[in-house]
Amino acid sequence: MIKINLLGEDTVVDNSHNLLIAAYVASLLVCLGIFYYLNDSISVEVAQKTTEAGKLERQLAALQETTKEVKELDRKRAELNDKLVVIATLKRNKVGPVKVMDDLNMSLPERAWLTDIKESGSILRISGFALDNQTIATFMKDLQASEYFTSVDLVETKQVEERGVKVKDFTLDAKISYTGKLRIKKSDEAAGPTKS
Repeated sequence: MIKINLLGEDTVVDNSHNLLIAAYVASLLVCLGIFYYLNDSISVEVAQKTTEAGKLERQLAALQETTKEVKELDRKRAELNDKLVVIATLKRNKVGPVKVMDDLNMSLPERAWLTDIKESGSILRISGFALDNQTIATFMKDLQASEYFTSVDLVETKQVEERGVKVKDFTLDAKISYTGKLRIKKSDEAAGPTKS
């Protein structure tokens, strides 16, 4: 009997494609493992950064609160300094007119006498008699040296006869400041009002 082999010769089964599939699956598993590891490490880092951000936000809120308190204290200090300036100015103004008259009296030379004093705003008009021009100049210089007279100007001088004696009739304008030439400075008020 004749045998016909329709299958052909024994074929060798090729398993190389199984090896390729296994390598593909293994590479997928390795990639998934790497992605999982990276995702996990990134998640941990994000959690750490979120925690740090929360701490920083709390610190920022605390600093903003402290800054707000400091600004409030600065505002109150400035307000207090302004009040101290007003109080010191009022105290100086209270004794100012007395000091002006005292300095006027102390500046008047022996060979001069006053006949009239008028105040208009911050200008004091002083009229009087002196024996000579040098006495008037001395009077003006002494007034100018006073803390309460900021500017002294000669308005008029003329020679007249008073009770048989030739004298100089003079008129001066003196700018006065009841608080004195020394202005109150804000840095000085922190220690308290100045005493006169």
